[in-house]
Amino acid sequence: MSEVEYKLTKESRLTPHASRLLVSLTLFLLALIPRLPDLGRFLTADEFLWIDRSRNFLAGLTNPAYLCDSVVESWQFMAQGLACTLRTGHPGVTTMWTGSFGFLVRWLWDGRPGSLHDYVLAVATNPVDASFIAPERLGTVLITSLWVVAIYWLARRLFGEAIALLGATLIALDPFHIALSRVIHHDALSTTFMTLSVLCAFIYWGEDASSQKPVVSSQKSVAGGPDFGDAGRRSAVGGRFFRDRLWLLLSGFCAGLAFLSKSPSLFLMPFIALTGLWFFWEGGRMKAQGGKKTSFILHPSSFILLIADGLLWFAVAVVVVFACWPAMWVAPLETVQTVIFIGSKYATGGHAKGNFFLGEISQDPGALFYPVTWLYRTSPLVLVGVVSALIAWPLHWRKSQAGNGELANGEWSAQPGEVEDKPSIRSANLQPAPQTFQPSNLPTFQPSTLSSFPRYLPLILLFIFGFYLLMTIGEKKQDRYFLPVYPWLNLIAAAGLFWIYDFGFTIYDFALRAFGGFANHASARSLPMGRTTHYASRITHHASRITFYLFIILFQAALVFANFPYYFTYFNPFLGGLRGAAQAVTIGWGEGLDLAAAYLNEHTDPSRTRVASWYESTFAPFYHGDSISYSQEKGKALAGDYVVFYINQTQRRFPDEIMFDYFESRGQPEKVITLQGLDYAWIYPSLGVDHYIEDQTYSGIASLLAWQWTKGDAPLSPGRPAEFELYWEYLGKRPDEVFFFRLVDSQKRLWAEGQSQPLAAQNPPPEKWRQGEIIVEHGALTPPGDMPPGQYQLQIGFYTAAPAVTSGELLFTLPMTESLVTVGHTETPTMYQLPANATPVGQPLGEALTLLGTTFPPSLPAASPVIPLELYWRVEQPIPANFSLHVGLMNPSDQAQQAWFDLSLAETLHPADTLWQPGDIIRTSWRLDLLPDTPPGPYYFDLILPDSLDSGQIKKLSFGNLTLKITD
Repeated sequence: MSEVEYKLTKESRLTPHASRLLVSLTLFLLALIPRLPDLGRFLTADEFLWIDRSRNFLAGLTNPAYLCDSVVESWQFMAQGLACTLRTGHPGVTTMWTGSFGFLVRWLWDGRPGSLHDYVLAVATNPVDASFIAPERLGTVLITSLWVVAIYWLARRLFGEAIALLGATLIALDPFHIALSRVIHHDALSTTFMTLSVLCAFIYWGEDASSQKPVVSSQKSVAGGPDFGDAGRRSAVGGRFFRDRLWLLLSGFCAGLAFLSKSPSLFLMPFIALTGLWFFWEGGRMKAQGGKKTSFILHPSSFILLIADGLLWFAVAVVVVFACWPAMWVAPLETVQTVIFIGSKYATGGHAKGNFFLGEISQDPGALFYPVTWLYRTSPLVLVGVVSALIAWPLHWRKSQAGNGELANGEWSAQPGEVEDKPSIRSANLQPAPQTFQPSNLPTFQPSTLSSFPRYLPLILLFIFGFYLLMTIGEKKQDRYFLPVYPWLNLIAAAGLFWIYDFGFTIYDFALRAFGGFANHASARSLPMGRTTHYASRITHHASRITFYLFIILFQAALVFANFPYYFTYFNPFLGGLRGAAQAVTIGWGEGLDLAAAYLNEHTDPSRTRVASWYESTFAPFYHGDSISYSQEKGKALAGDYVVFYINQTQRRFPDEIMFDYFESRGQPEKVITLQGLDYAWIYPSLGVDHYIEDQTYSGIASLLAWQWTKGDAPLSPGRPAEFELYWEYLGKRPDEVFFFRLVDSQKRLWAEGQSQPLAAQNPPPEKWRQGEIIVEHGALTPPGDMPPGQYQLQIGFYTAAPAVTSGELLFTLPMTESLVTVGHTETPTMYQLPANATPVGQPLGEALTLLGTTFPPSLPAASPVIPLELYWRVEQPIPANFSLHVGLMNPSDQAQQAWFDLSLAETLHPADTLWQPGDIIRTSWRLDLLPDTPPGPYYFDLILPDSLDSGQIKKLSFGNLTLKITD
């Protein structure tokens, strides 16, 4: 035996299981290595929601008394215990399980401090504690890495070793799949379980259809009778029932997990039904052809068995959904309704912020969206492979038709699971037949590595097209929604790449055979050139196969690691890469905002710097200071000391062009964050306005954005003007409709008002105002000198003559915490002058107060409902603002005709928190209800201190004369 023959024989004796386990380990590492490192580098925009949902999910599992907010309206948006595992209608259950796994891993890593329930409740989710990002993502990384290995084993059984290995490699190194499998989200998990479910179904029905064995069922054909189509070689009854349906059960199991992952995976139900019918018909047709029948008739018993298999698949999926989703245990009806309601809502509603696609911004980018985004997200090799496979498929079909339906020898025909590199059948001593080079000896192209893939390709294309139609129906579209199609396109690409490989190797082999043929002819068979050429061809084939794999791995790995760790920045270099994609599709999901936060941490004092950021949920975990989330609320952007713009915001020009013009006109960005040579985030200095507002818009008129006191939120001084700035958005309001600032007490009584005017130096002329223009105004408000110190509520609005506004003014609703204004103590009490219409008194009431004067009408009709009374005080000793008095209406006989008890001196907000100081001037406004049967005549008032402030000694002060007249 020659050395070459020895090596080939030794190679054929390698243990196949050991080599396949080695391949599996290699694929696992190939998938894990790009997914695992630097897992907590940044956060995408939706992940904080899933971390919070996982937190509530796990808290509901660990404590039946746990209360959480809910999406179910009939529960008053509250849930308890296991019902807290219903967080949304996506439904995202597998995502929340992986998130719960992350919490468990971190809890164990931290040494189990306290109970798991208490530990989870203490975790911050908005903003997310950055140290939890990596463990929350870990579960998805591990599952998808193992999934790549499972793809290899299942595809190997279906399509053969070559396509399985190359397809799994392309999936493992798919940049877009890597990016989505490194986040806590549901697209990668949905893709995982959908793919496994379909592959298992292919094995179950596909292998059965190709077996062409006699029917083994409860309905056996009569001996010698006609052989109708069957539903498979599996038993319909008996102990082998479940064993024979193992792959069907696995398919249903994975389908259940897919349903728990994302609602579009319900597409599996019609597709699995189609798969069963497809192979049912194919198996029967093949049987008919094998029996040389002219037609194939569906046998009723076989069709019933097929339906039973479908129902069993569905039943397994339902059991998995029920078993793995605790909300189904306690509220199945509400859970299913929520999935249906939210799923249909997402399907019919467009993106709230629009979608940038092919240079246009729209709610629905249309039917081209998913094909175009796939072209940008895939790799050049996959693109070339898909095109090649779709070219090779018709060629294969034509050749098979030419052969009366039988595949040409070797053409895409290796049996599933076969190793295609085994030597051709030859004589025992491997001596090839003598060859003389003739034109008839030219080898025909036989891509033997493509095995049985064409048999499944129509179904794979139907899956791709059907899922495309499903996702295109809905208005809301994102490139990641199409991820379940990507693995199938990678498998198609693997077939296409091997088509190219075999074509190239056929040409090489032809040249080698031709050389060997000429040599044999020249030597008249005196030299063993033919045999040597054969072995040389075999060795070259193995070397070229290894080189081919290594080239693909290195090429894909180069694409992947060039974008590490921000894999979302990958776009097909054939189409211009990231820069080309920025002109065609929406890009950016939070990557790069961590770098913006790092810059501001380093170059500012975060403890004193507030930042308004787009995608604030992805910015805040990495910023050490206070941050504001803004979207279309321009006031929030004005309220930050800095504002961060992000690339998908600028692509969509959201909220409008005015926003960007406003900041660009004020100067250049302080810092631009760049990824892969493209600007991703812009950091602009902003105004740092103290108070902002959201969702306060009068359509077609104006929107209030922000405001501040020019000297900050220090207490206002009675008698001194306080200047303010006001920022609003022009939506059609007339320039002469004036804005006002008001201070009112707890009874909504007006105490002070100031008006504002636009600043000419900071605004365009009114005739040039555009829709959405940001207008800044300036004004002043002067609290009266006798305004009691304490807290008041600010009201902002404007006067308008709009016909729909009967009151003549429009008020904006301000957040209570933002609208509280503090009026301080009187600075110069000696400067205070009583109003001209007040009657001086100048008498003390105990040691706490001095009554400076009063104002009330000297006479009233006896039937008047109220007595308006105003009292002017000076505080003589510290007293709380919730101080109260008793008042008596006294007749000439010094008898009380009527009394009013515990009247507050001032209706400030939160009076118990205010302490009046000596020298403060207080104005008290009372409207005393008068009893209807009070007789007319002269009266006077008594003011009486409560016992609590006078040590039990009654102190009173009499003042004023009031005449109640007989009603005319």
